[in-house]
Amino acid sequence: MHDHGLFQAVCRVNRLDGEDKDFGYIVDYKELFKELSSAVNKYTSDAFAGYDDEDVNGLVKDRLSEGRRYFDATLDELDELCDGVPAPKGVEEYRIYFCGIDGIGGIDDEFCTRIRQRFYRLVNRLIRGYADIKGEMDAAGYSQSQQIFIDDKVSFYTHMKDEISLASGDFIDLKAYEADMRWLIDTYIKADDSRSIGKFDDFTLLDFVIAQAENLDGESKAATAEAIENNIRRSIVEKILINPKYYEKMSEILDELVRERREGAIVYELLLEHYLELVKNAQNPENNPHYPENIRHSGALRALYDNCGEDADLAIALDKAVRESIEDDFRHNEFKERRVKQALYAVLLVKFASDAKAQSEVERIYSIIVEQGEY
Repeated sequence: MHDHGLFQAVCRVNRLDGEDKDFGYIVDYKELFKELSSAVNKYTSDAFAGYDDEDVNGLVKDRLSEGRRYFDATLDELDELCDGVPAPKGVEEYRIYFCGIDGIGGIDDEFCTRIRQRFYRLVNRLIRGYADIKGEMDAAGYSQSQQIFIDDKVSFYTHMKDEISLASGDFIDLKAYEADMRWLIDTYIKADDSRSIGKFDDFTLLDFVIAQAENLDGESKAATAEAIENNIRRSIVEKILINPKYYEKMSEILDELVRERREGAIVYELLLEHYLELVKNAQNPENNPHYPENIRHSGALRALYDNCGEDADLAIALDKAVRESIEDDFRHNEFKERRVKQALYAVLLVKFASDAKAQSEVERIYSIIVEQGEY
């Protein structure tokens, strides 16, 4: 990275994304610091010409000095929070201070809960800050005696966090109950050896519905119907991300069938027919006559067709744009994703003649595209 590209990368690292971020890290694997200094000087010399020196001073900061400042400030804040712990400031005193006088009464006390949560956050920050500078404490300017003191401090606060979280009930150490639970299971729970009752390798949801047909006429027909509905719904939920609009329609049909069954508005013989049709459409959408012939053969085309207003021409154009712009492992790769989105945008801008509309549609359609196994 050089010049403007390098400068832009530095600016993005330092963008804030929340209250917890104070600064960003740049790890220089290629020893580009001279390039970085040159880029910053080049692109800020004119840009900040109208500003006072003190306003732009410190644009580039040293990681270790910033890391030390962050760690020292966190440690000071933590020491200040714990300043009220009575002497000799051992485990018992910390437990009472953060959990209440009786050791457990503070669980429901608002003040104790609030300071415990603040204590946890500060200890977590302290550990992160310590990890950032641990390997370079000499370079950060800490003497040997200071390093020993800091090591002890971090270990102490980490240990106190564990003790307080256990005493307050904020955290449960399940290992303490493992032996007792194992004894209960071994003593009171008995499992017979498994036995094979059939082969289910090729047993589909359609087979399951057909197998339950006889039970729909028996006394347990309501329970049988619920079992069928639950299995159909699970199948729909598993596939809904692939084609949201299509499987939302399947879900709406199922909801209507459930409502009619509960209200007694449909006989069980007819209900079975609806179940079978719903399962066939859910599991084999390529056979659904709802789709045009030039769309039906491809799952990706069907998804685009359903989620783009059932516009076959638009679906085909989008599919072509994706296939011409796609690269291997494009998912979660910012640059490869951008290439696909730009291709989608070009098609959608022609369709809607609105930049804002095209941009919003790109994100919506891209979320469907990444779920397609064909791409």
